[in-house]
Amino acid sequence: MDKQRNLFIGTIALALLSCAGWYFAYFNELNRSLNKMSSDYNRLKNEKSKYTQIQNKFPAIEKEWKTLKTDLSNLINKIPTDGQFDNVTKMLFSLMEKNKLAVDNFNPSLAPLDEKQIVDPENQQSIIVEKYPIDVELRGNFIDFGNFLDQLAYSNYYLTIGNIQISQNQYLEGEQKISFISYVYTKNSANNISTNGINNSLVNSNSTNLINSSNLTDKDIINEAIQTTGATSLIDIVKIIKHIKEKTGKDIDENLAISILQERLNNL
Repeated sequence: MDKQRNLFIGTIALALLSCAGWYFAYFNELNRSLNKMSSDYNRLKNEKSKYTQIQNKFPAIEKEWKTLKTDLSNLINKIPTDGQFDNVTKMLFSLMEKNKLAVDNFNPSLAPLDEKQIVDPENQQSIIVEKYPIDVELRGNFIDFGNFLDQLAYSNYYLTIGNIQISQNQYLEGEQKISFISYVYTKNSANNISTNGINNSLVNSNSTNLINSSNLTDKDIINEAIQTTGATSLIDIVKIIKHIKEKTGKDIDENLAISILQERLNNL
């Protein structure tokens, strides 16, 4: 009888211990799963908060992007084509004269100082932008020069001014000598650049030019270019030198060309 009772008690105790072991094992696993789910929930909650913050910034970012796109498109539209280079230099020269600034030197460079390729955001077309410096020396007062800079900012073309130097004119009280470099930007599509380069190469290779073959002096070549281009002011010096370069391939002394043009204009 005692053996049966002990066996019964032992069986019950073993069953209770087994249940307790199973319960604690299951509880621990469940607790670990719960902790993991809680950690994952907190992580997802934090990520959702970050994504919500980013999403809330989208309208502002999109607005800023559209503004930058519009500004870039407007800037590209203000950059003249390479064929309008003479028009830009004439505008710059006439604007200085309009503001009563005496021009002592106006020397546009025919070679670009820098070249960049950009993409027009409106049509995704590649554009070559070239930067041409113009050395300028003026005489005038601060007010007239300030008016010139103010009007230049509202011109139809995109130009920049740098390296401004101002000093008192020792020969005339109240007048300043002003020098600066104006940068003219021109544009052309990458496809047009390559096509024009091929065409210009063919033209130059097929023409040894009448001016070259006649063995004229530089003065004669300049006079012929002045007559051919119909130059009527000093600003046309750019057109003259470009004409000579295209027709003869020669790099004419710009100072010589300016002096000859000035002499012809004075005799008119």
